[in-house]
Amino acid sequence: MAERKSLSGFKKDDNGVLWISNYVANAKIKTDYKVKTLLHYEKSQYQQISIVESEGFGRLLVLDGTPQISTFEGFIYNEMISHVPILTHHNPKSVAMIGGGDCGNAREAMKYSEIEQIDVVEIDERVTELARKWLTPASAYENDNRFQMIHQDGFEWIQEKKGAYDVLIIDRPDPVGPGTKLFKPDFYQYVFNSLNDEGIVVFQSGSPYYNTSTLRSTVQNLHILFPIVRTYLVSIPLFPCGVWSFTIASKKWDPLQADLSKLQHQETKYITPEVFLASFALPKYVQDIFNK
Repeated sequence: MAERKSLSGFKKDDNGVLWISNYVANAKIKTDYKVKTLLHYEKSQYQQISIVESEGFGRLLVLDGTPQISTFEGFIYNEMISHVPILTHHNPKSVAMIGGGDCGNAREAMKYSEIEQIDVVEIDERVTELARKWLTPASAYENDNRFQMIHQDGFEWIQEKKGAYDVLIIDRPDPVGPGTKLFKPDFYQYVFNSLNDEGIVVFQSGSPYYNTSTLRSTVQNLHILFPIVRTYLVSIPLFPCGVWSFTIASKKWDPLQADLSKLQHQETKYITPEVFLASFALPKYVQDIFNK
């Protein structure tokens, strides 16, 4: 298939069919996503933003040429990054998310009536606006008076919070460009400080297959600060190699001791009590990452 350069991450083949091409250097693989329609493209203050209708995944949010989430399987990522830390905490009242401007994880948090505050911090206002138009209507979450959208750099925002939250969800991007600082030791300290005495945080920690250094450094940085640190895995079809990791760190509560009867999974599509527990069973090749 001859390639013709186009927008970042996009190409057309000899038949004029548009594709998104995602090359992962660490894994030496390239994944192509067939595009039915390019619905929107712009360059915001921070990044290139595209909304596409794809053949295999429905509508995609694409940032700088890399697919981030889809309407067909986005529930997997959103459920696993949200329910696990919320359920682990015995009585969560205040929850905040850094990243996740499409508000998918906020919608999952709204399923827990005991939560009183849901703050979403997204640096790029245009991501939020376009997600509202093309992916999820604002009516799905803005009628909930617990919800607040904050358009600010998460690295700067969190430094102003001291003991403010029960649960933090760090839906950070890849460690490139502006997102690099969300992988620095200072950021982990700011996260620790922003949690109260029983606080819990979860980080998107990359692929255990080709982001091993990211996963290892995440766990190492969290072990310095938190008494309880556990990694769990999830299968995400959209992402290259399919397997992804999240790492949870807690000042008090252990996810393996969570009360699974409180899991709000009546309307979920992926997580169940059994999946919750099974996700923490790590294959040996993942355990070996932490032993090096």
